[in-house]
Amino acid sequence: MNYLTTRRPMRNLFGLHNEMGRIFGDLLGSDENGTDTENTPWMPTADICETENGFEIRAELPGVSESDVNVSVSDNLLTIKGDKHQEEATEGKSYHRVERRYGSFQRSFTLPRHVETDGIKAKFADGVLTLEIPKAEVAKPTEIPITANS
Repeated sequence: MNYLTTRRPMRNLFGLHNEMGRIFGDLLGSDENGTDTENTPWMPTADICETENGFEIRAELPGVSESDVNVSVSDNLLTIKGDKHQEEATEGKSYHRVERRYGSFQRSFTLPRHVETDGIKAKFADGVLTLEIPKAEVAKPTEIPITANS
């Protein structure tokens, strides 16, 4: 019987972190109207997958303009950084709650050894940044034929 499972250890870690924050926030008398996100840094969420020919990183950047995002690679460390700007016009509005996060963000990923950093392609559509990172030829699997002794 084959079971296909997807391991997501970071989800468990983030879940634990959020739960601890909720518990300690309650104990330390956090804002009774909800979570206090004003001083919490914003970091985009990302999915990383591997294909036969490379890797793909998809980062969610809702409300971020393509011109406010920068992607760079240095010493096999890929970094996504940018700014998410808050709406300036507040005339005639009286906010009761602000939960969306704004400000500068940065997210870094250590790349595997055998990738072609010069061949990375970045696409931005519908608030999602997609990075295609090709594997180097040396990292791609090769098949070795077996010959019979005659």
